Amino acid sequence: AGGIPLPRFAAYSASKAALSMFSGVMRQELSKWGIKVAAIHPSGFRTGIQGTSDLWDKQEKELMENLPADTRQDYGEDYLLGLRSYLLRMPAYCDADLSPVLSAILHALLAKRPHGLYTPGKGAYMSLCIFCYFPLWFYDFF
Repeated sequence: AGGIPLPRFAAYSASKAALSMFSGVMRQELSKWGIKVAAIHPSGFRTGIQGTSDLWDKQEKELMENLPADTRQDYGEDYLLGLRSYLLRMPAYCDADLSPVLSAILHALLAKRPHGLYTPGKGAYMSLCIFCYFPLWFYDFF
């Protein structure tokens, strides 16, 4: 989420992008002292970050009660309420086996020459390549 734009993940992606940039700068600046810094950009894994139906029921009610009418109108209630179904469907497309991420962390910590970037999980590296090397319209369509 920090290397490629994902719809409906603006705040989350922005925080991950900042962390990614910080890691890159630290990798460059600390290298003169022999300190290695690695960033891990995994694909989708089932972590529970999307919340539960019960949590969403509470948040939807709170959101709809407190959101200004013009904002609700601009975005549309369908969009706002559709966020729940979008996020709750995500785990079906995510891997439950976290071992690729754990292996990347272990390698980054213990290797004599760790990689600067790890992309564990299905499609993580491919998504970054498509975003970096193909026209943006292609990535947006994809």
